[in-house]
Amino acid sequence: MGLVRSSLSDLLLVLAEAAAPQRLRFDDGSPVAVVPPPDAPVTVRASSLTRVGRSRHNGPVLDLELRVSVQCHGPQQLDLMERLLLAVELHGDYAVVSKGDMTRAEQSDVSSQGLGFLVCVPVSLGFDEPSEAPERLTSAPSSSTGRRIQGRLVDVHNKGIPDAYIHAHSSASAARSDATGHFEVPASMDELQHFAVAVDGTEREVSAIAGDLPVVIRWV
Repeated sequence: MGLVRSSLSDLLLVLAEAAAPQRLRFDDGSPVAVVPPPDAPVTVRASSLTRVGRSRHNGPVLDLELRVSVQCHGPQQLDLMERLLLAVELHGDYAVVSKGDMTRAEQSDVSSQGLGFLVCVPVSLGFDEPSEAPERLTSAPSSSTGRRIQGRLVDVHNKGIPDAYIHAHSSASAARSDATGHFEVPASMDELQHFAVAVDGTEREVSAIAGDLPVVIRWV
């Protein structure tokens, strides 16, 4: 089983436990799955799988984002929504996508059969680099990671950009910006820092002076 499928299975288990004793079905698009059985008031389907960027954690990692729609229908949909939303909220790896961050198609999908919401599932997919790549990628500043950089990602109007991926090249860890664009990432002590920043699936390399914190990264 692939890592994406395994991550989806883990989410289905969390949702099924929260929905019990009501049944949950996964709609894979097959003709049989399209027709909901009367005893399965919760329908789950994979909505999208997108590339967020790349990071390093014990080797190179491709960071993906799996979006999964969850729909509740029938007389108990309010109670089911309450239990399912709470289960997702209490699970540290998942996040409910706000309506403002959904595409028009996603908004239509989660409400097509009743009440619904969209879950974001991060997937980190390790891979092997070509033989010449490690030397190039590990030639970052040799200073040890010794501090955490607080910063804010803003657009051309100085408005914070939420839910963006920020990775300092001098560290193996990454972070996501909050609702106001603020973030905190581990980094080396170097004043000049180089970041990989991804917004809505578009990734760019950005450099910034991190002598005075918080550092401001502009997405232009």
